Amino acid sequence: MSDLEKVNILLVDDQPAKLMTYEVVLEGLRENLIKAASAREALDRLLRFDVAVVLMDVSMPDLDGFQLASMIREHPRYKETAIIFVSAIHLTEADYVRGYEMGAVDYVSAPVVPEILRAKVKVFVDLHRKTKQLEKLNCELEDRVAVRTDELRISNERQIILAREVDHRAKNALAVAQAIVRLSQASTIEEYIAAIEGRISALARAHALLSDARWQGASLRTIVEEELAPFRGSDASRFTVSGPDILLKPASAQGIALALHELATNAAKYGAFACPSGKLGLSWDLAGSLRIFWQESGVLNTKPPTSLGFGTRVINLSIESQLNGRTNYEWCDDGLHCILEVPDVLGPPVSDGTPASKASGNANRTILLVEDESLVALMVEEIIASQGFSVAGPYAGLDEAMRALDGADLAGAILDINLAGVPVFPLADILVYRQIPFLFMTGYGSERLEARFSDIAVLQKPVEAQAVQKFLADISVQ
Repeated sequence: MSDLEKVNILLVDDQPAKLMTYEVVLEGLRENLIKAASAREALDRLLRFDVAVVLMDVSMPDLDGFQLASMIREHPRYKETAIIFVSAIHLTEADYVRGYEMGAVDYVSAPVVPEILRAKVKVFVDLHRKTKQLEKLNCELEDRVAVRTDELRISNERQIILAREVDHRAKNALAVAQAIVRLSQASTIEEYIAAIEGRISALARAHALLSDARWQGASLRTIVEEELAPFRGSDASRFTVSGPDILLKPASAQGIALALHELATNAAKYGAFACPSGKLGLSWDLAGSLRIFWQESGVLNTKPPTSLGFGTRVINLSIESQLNGRTNYEWCDDGLHCILEVPDVLGPPVSDGTPASKASGNANRTILLVEDESLVALMVEEIIASQGFSVAGPYAGLDEAMRALDGADLAGAILDINLAGVPVFPLADILVYRQIPFLFMTGYGSERLEARFSDIAVLQKPVEAQAVQKFLADISVQ
């Protein structure tokens, strides 16, 4: 209630002349004056209006002022309403006490003195107005507190989600680093260290770009520049780079960065970067899918590899398994020509069909592997193979893994719980129904596991080889 908002004053008296007198005296207050000629009319007015002050005669024919005051006080809305009695007769001390007990706040003797009556009524009008203003402020404060409390609750929930996501990414990064350390091969300690440092640095550079962009994406041009920077040397004419700047989603950025690093490392050992006359043309376009063209030239004695090296396997897993893309290698007379094709780099990944399974078909010696981190998948795959099992997969998406499960004869399965934001639980439900043993892998805490899978073991990333080996050993004796 603002200072300009009028309040209601109820005037109660069975004599019209006295009502008119009260009205004349109080009209200078510029408030709403409501008149009642009896106690019943007064009660009716009180039910219809919010009254700040009641000015009433003590002596009335149907109900006297004391009885009316008692009835007013019984109404929840008017327990604190100011009641002023007007009396033309002499009241004893007992009358005053009774009046106060009935809820009166003041007495005015008749004939009334206009200035005194007006001053007394004004005091209680102002008090009523301030009380209403305070109630309004309290309500507003409560609303603000409620809104702020809700904001803090939402903020705390976001912090918890963020902490879990950071923990998940950290564990995934450690799992990838673990896979790099375990799977990298070299003829000397120095070469081994250099290979590991290069691969981890490539992931770290992509991670830094994503972190700067709050994991919204990373610039393909920046990734290309950073991956080629260590090999450029002083002769800039040996390198040509062209293509539109594209903001890659996080999963695409890391996979492509690792693939480009492996191509550059291979060129530094055997290709354009190792030969004084060697040149590299790197370009890309975006027409439905992202196509990256890696074309080396000026290389002498180019020969295709006799076996699939770890670097090439990393490229294939990063592009084909993790990003559902395609790789094409052509060893020309003057150098390697390679095309990397990745679909939907700006949106959620989609499958273009069921990838070829690596399962050997050996009954009950095949493990279904579902993992969207290519290097982690490669490491687990080698652990499985070292125990005499074959691998169906690895599959990076739920749909392709579900298709591979159709008609497959499996000894067991190892499932990453979260596949780029998609839970693997529908696949797990089928395995439970078919009574196929399986393990979960996750970078999150076990509290993310649904209750119906509470008896399924969960491997935390980085994955320990002994845990996988024990799972496979248990399957072997079943």
